[in-house]
Amino acid sequence: MSTAFAPNSQALALDMYALLRDLDPNHIKGEIKATLHEQLDQLRDQLSTLMASVDASSTGPAIKAVSARMTELAQVIERHGPSSDLPARWEEFRQNMLPAYERLAASLRHLDIHVPSLRPTNYARNIYHVSNAVLCMVCLRFLDEPTVLKLAGFMATVAWSCEIGRRIVPRLNDFLMGLMGKLAHPHEAWRVNSATWYATACVILSIMWNLPVASVGIAVLGFADPAAAIIGRRYGRIKLVNGRTLEGTATFVAVGTLVATPWLALVWGIAPGMALKLGFFGALAGGIAELFSRRVDDNLSIPVAASVAALLLFG
Repeated sequence: MSTAFAPNSQALALDMYALLRDLDPNHIKGEIKATLHEQLDQLRDQLSTLMASVDASSTGPAIKAVSARMTELAQVIERHGPSSDLPARWEEFRQNMLPAYERLAASLRHLDIHVPSLRPTNYARNIYHVSNAVLCMVCLRFLDEPTVLKLAGFMATVAWSCEIGRRIVPRLNDFLMGLMGKLAHPHEAWRVNSATWYATACVILSIMWNLPVASVGIAVLGFADPAAAIIGRRYGRIKLVNGRTLEGTATFVAVGTLVATPWLALVWGIAPGMALKLGFFGALAGGIAELFSRRVDDNLSIPVAASVAALLLFG
């Protein structure tokens, strides 16, 4: 196997990520459309070169898994690569490429080659995020600390039981992913589901024994994260890190502050000045956590970071 396989396979995956991100309905623009066929041709060439560089007699299981995923991608491109500029053709191509890309990304991680997971525009998931946050915030307001901890612990136990079960029984994984329907991201078929990390975060917030502080983390994740995703995909121009943009991060902090501050002041009776401080620094900490969440799911890192920041100020 060529020593350049690892960096070249990472470059291929990142180029594929860029193409699929460009094809997102909320991201695709006129100047992007003009280069789509060129990008696709480049991917074909990269795949062909990389697959030819693998010496089957000297590869281990991890390399063979990556090679198999690349073969799958080449087949998807061959079958579904659009020959015209019709939007429907490109959308069909994107839908078929998403799971194939995520399988390649998962196999590369076994070689300690990190590539980002795709998070396509998903308004149903955004609505679920907000609805779930509202429900949790109401529970935090009207339940006591021991009850909240028991409820969070129960949900986390169910979530992790499902995670273990779907690794052992593939049909359970298929059932759960089908049950999640449009709410799930493609990569969640092979990685711990974001809902599981969220349930785990709720347990951590409950252990803080400060329900107003916990509600900061819930509000920031539930409202700021989907708002940042929508604005970042549609209007993001200034790149930061890990696929995030300045526009998306600024939206994150602004929305988190605007939601958490009145909630703390009006519902919890916290002084407006302190409520603003808790809301802003909680949202800022959550935004920073979202920026740098690469190996840790942001459904865990965001609420924990936001609540810890608020706890330090509130205490």
